[in-house]
Amino acid sequence: MSSNVVSLFADQLTGAAKSTERYVRSNPWQAAGALAVVGLAAGLALTRSALRIRRRKAELSGAASEVSGG
Repeated sequence: MSSNVVSLFADQLTGAAKSTERYVRSNPWQAAGALAVVGLAAGLALTRSALRIRRRKAELSGAASEVSGG
């Protein structure tokens, strides 16, 4: 049964890949634009996350120095 599930998944994945390739070949500029938007969104999300982490570390180190009397 497990090999049937894997085989079905592989067939679906292959079909999706072929469909995507056909779309990209027939609409290259739309595909490039979509990838640019996705890349921009991912970059913004990562930047916001990194800034949030830095702020938390700064708050924690400030709180630690207040506790230690620094």
